[in-house]
Amino acid sequence: MFQKVLVPVDGSAASMKAVEAARQLWERGLTKEISLIHVVQATDVVPVNGPNIALDYPLLYQELNDLARQTLKDARAVLGDQHPADLLLEAGPPAEIICNVARKHNYDLIIIGNRGLNRFQRALLGSISSKVVIQAHCPVLIVK
Repeated sequence: MFQKVLVPVDGSAASMKAVEAARQLWERGLTKEISLIHVVQATDVVPVNGPNIALDYPLLYQELNDLARQTLKDARAVLGDQHPADLLLEAGPPAEIICNVARKHNYDLIIIGNRGLNRFQRALLGSISSKVVIQAHCPVLIVK
């Protein structure tokens, strides 16, 4: 049995399947605590049209946080009202933040969605789920 399960969510179908897997563990009595985490990346605020574009960073920051909170609420809805869950919002490199939070708060399982990158993309870029598997102190379940 896993006492504490951490589920990173980004709004993708794969991450929502990870939430569903956590819900099933809870319903079967295989976990007592579920936390959902969304990590805002620094690259989310870099202008894609060039560095000379004037951006309203406070507004952009607010919009990113609003989107992140909505993503967490959507994931929370997948769990259903009867399932207890903490909602965590962090910023930084996702794999590193996920693993640091898991270690710091003694999670004993991470359930993460796989984005389904093909082999070539995974070799070039790596995926967050692959990095979490490498860096995590605890077991990681990757859900497709």
